[in-house]
Amino acid sequence: MFIPLATAVLLGLATPLAHADDSNPPDGLLRPNAEEAADVIAALTGLEQMRAEMTVTLGTCVPALEAQHPGQIACTFALKVGAGSSESQADFYKIDDAWQAQPSVSQDLLPFPDPAL
Repeated sequence: MFIPLATAVLLGLATPLAHADDSNPPDGLLRPNAEEAADVIAALTGLEQMRAEMTVTLGTCVPALEAQHPGQIACTFALKVGAGSSESQADFYKIDDAWQAQPSVSQDLLPFPDPAL
């Protein structure tokens, strides 16, 4: 069952969160660090006003399906805002030096729930 991210956040679904790892893993996929991911997920979900309370942990990442940008990746992520948390997926890519995020169409390639989270 897929629950939209905003609904899951509002419902405060409990998902255990791992500590963020800002390094780029040996799979060679460039990915945002925890702060960059939180910034773009806040913008994607319309939660900019809650950004100070937000943490984002990236889980599994794979090359994105239907990629529109070089280096575009699809990742699972855990979003924690206050006492609520949720798990979802998004695509991440860079334009110049700035990370961007968009809804992903790569759900079938990503585990849900993701044991990496």
